[in-house]
Amino acid sequence: MDWFEEADVLLKKNKQIIFLQVKCRKAGKRIKELEAIEKSHKKMNGKLYQELDLEKKNHAITREDIQLKDIEIGRMMEKLTRKDS
Repeated sequence: MDWFEEADVLLKKNKQIIFLQVKCRKAGKRIKELEAIEKSHKKMNGKLYQELDLEKKNHAITREDIQLKDIEIGRMMEKLTRKDS
């Protein structure tokens, strides 16, 4: 191989190296963006789970209230039927 061919091979390899370095930099930036997105998603997901837990508690309390009201209505109905009899 003469020195022209060696220089051509080195030039091609150098271009490949530069191309791969640019791709790596872009990939690194994209990874950082995706990590930031993941962090915000985790934060949002945590808030949603807290809200869901609160809604479940509120639902349980509401069901208890309804049951107590149903019992009280039943008692009142019994009193009314006793008075009518």
